Amino acid sequence: MPTLTNTIEIKATPGDVWAVLADMPATRRWLPGVVAAHLDGDVRICQTADGHEIHEKISEITAGHRSYRFEHLRVPLPVRNSGGTFTVAAGHDPHTATVTLQSTFQPIDPASTGQLTEVIHTAFQQSLESLRRLIETGLTWDAT
Repeated sequence: MPTLTNTIEIKATPGDVWAVLADMPATRRWLPGVVAAHLDGDVRICQTADGHEIHEKISEITAGHRSYRFEHLRVPLPVRNSGGTFTVAAGHDPHTATVTLQSTFQPIDPASTGQLTEVIHTAFQQSLESLRRLIETGLTWDAT
């Protein structure tokens, strides 16, 4: 089962980054292709621009460690047992934060492992870049 690690440094305090990342329905503001998101209990449901739904069970939300775990219950990729952990830590100076996304997945077809690894790693890095752009633009964050 491949394990991927994506990271990005954001020019904001870890607390400010965590405030955005921990707002589960806010993925619609930074996750490319997501046009709507809401929580149904501990499941985040994201509607994509192309009509798919992504269902993620959210668990182990730890404000003190600024981390949470997600498990894909439904995802429009040929994978199973996929999920990961987001973590926000202090960056290299007091005014930066490092976001790490560690994820795993099991391809339904093992022959597609290399291609899926590249696609998923690229998509997650684009997601982190989008998160960075949202936070660094200095937009006022509204958690409603």
